[in-house]
Amino acid sequence: MAVRMPRLFPSLPLCTPYADIQDPLRTGLAVKPPGAPMYSAGKDGDLRDIWRRVTGEIPLERGATSSGTATIVTVYGKEGVSEHDIQGVTKDIAVVGKHLSEHGAKRVAIYLPNSLEFLAALFAGAFYAFTPILIPYNQPHATLVELLASTGADALIAQAGSVPLAHVIQGAPRLRQIIWTVEKTSRHMDWSEVPEGIGGKIDVSVWHDLVQDQRDVNAALPTTNEKAPNVVFLWQEAVGKSADVVEFTQQNLAAAVGSLITSLPAAQRFSASDTFLPADAFTTSYCLCLTLAALFSHSTLVINSVAGPDVHLTLASRSVAPTITVVSAETAAKLHGEANTSALGGLKKFAHYTETRMLTAGRLPTDSFLTRLNAPSRASIGTTPGKLRLVFVSERAGLNSPPLTTDDLSDLRIYTKARVVYALTAAKVAGAVAQTNVYDYRRGDAPSSKHSHFGVPLSSLEIKLKDTPRHKTTDEQSAGELVVTGSSVAGGEASLGVNGECETNNMLLK
Repeated sequence: MAVRMPRLFPSLPLCTPYADIQDPLRTGLAVKPPGAPMYSAGKDGDLRDIWRRVTGEIPLERGATSSGTATIVTVYGKEGVSEHDIQGVTKDIAVVGKHLSEHGAKRVAIYLPNSLEFLAALFAGAFYAFTPILIPYNQPHATLVELLASTGADALIAQAGSVPLAHVIQGAPRLRQIIWTVEKTSRHMDWSEVPEGIGGKIDVSVWHDLVQDQRDVNAALPTTNEKAPNVVFLWQEAVGKSADVVEFTQQNLAAAVGSLITSLPAAQRFSASDTFLPADAFTTSYCLCLTLAALFSHSTLVINSVAGPDVHLTLASRSVAPTITVVSAETAAKLHGEANTSALGGLKKFAHYTETRMLTAGRLPTDSFLTRLNAPSRASIGTTPGKLRLVFVSERAGLNSPPLTTDDLSDLRIYTKARVVYALTAAKVAGAVAQTNVYDYRRGDAPSSKHSHFGVPLSSLEIKLKDTPRHKTTDEQSAGELVVTGSSVAGGEASLGVNGECETNNMLLK
């Protein structure tokens, strides 16, 4: 359980993280070089260290087992699943990163669905000193042009055919370099052609051509102690809306990834035996940081372009058997609604009631003779029912996403047969602000329009509650506007623009 720190100032009580209140906030990944003793603290690290862990250059912690490198697979449509060679991915990072660096790119917009190229471009930015700008996919053309101009992008990586080149050049005059990614079925076409009238204003390249032309070149990544550039995220209420531009440092991201890993009990942490499916977009920092945590832990990463804030989880997982997934609150609410409609019979309702009582008593239901005879309604997730063990759900603070109550979360545990973690995320916080404990099955009496509690803050930050005209801290309660400080917070401190109440062992939105 968390311990609440004594209030030093009446208007600014602290919610403390998972660790003891005397422990310092987590600042990074605690990366240890090969041969380092177990008691050494390790360095904070950055994206380059995460990729070196993927390749096996930086070993897993003592006691962890793996084949030597992480595993990354991509799902293509209904049936196609392809495993990627890590050495080949390293070459993609090196070739594309070197190409952009040699052409003077400093701020590179990545406008892609979840894909291997998205991650390769992200890591290339850290190794080759350019700032990735992560633009949510499927924007209207006018919004995309506006975002490219407002973020100062001088290069763009996008899917071939997804962007009207002439329109983009006119609206984003700083753009000098474009790299198209092309699906295998369309690679017979010439995508490097520049439309008439644009002339030498922009250089157009094709990803697979760049890699093919450099097939005999050494794919070694540069080694330098220079600080890696920041990563830019865009926080939108919905596609096509205006966006808040947030720039996270490498330490912000490393602290977020490290705190997400250690927020789980040892028995529930990511491992090489897990298969992780990100069903939300990489352009959200919570999903991306969990993906980086999976890579850092050598879990098998399943990339599916069918991912986003309102994805159908059954469709996204139909070709794989994930053990861990991350979804948005919208996706979780959709899954809950669909499963609810199938639980109409009296026997199904009784089975659901029985398992709800088990959760209320603090036990996750397991298969028994009775449940095999009369099981509650289950959601169809993955090719191996029952393999899913952990579901991360993200609530975006201040946006119009559906609230999930404690009853909703309890139902989701029954429908998925998995533990559910409910996280509060915010624009200026990498990863999450707070999230529920994986073993927290409590149900409450909150109305259906209210969110469930969000547990305690992650170990990379702390929360203060600032008095507002309607919410004040008194001897009876700690309430106010949420203000966060810590190593995962952009700029070190930020007001979240939402009100909350800090109880002894959780955070509630007001």
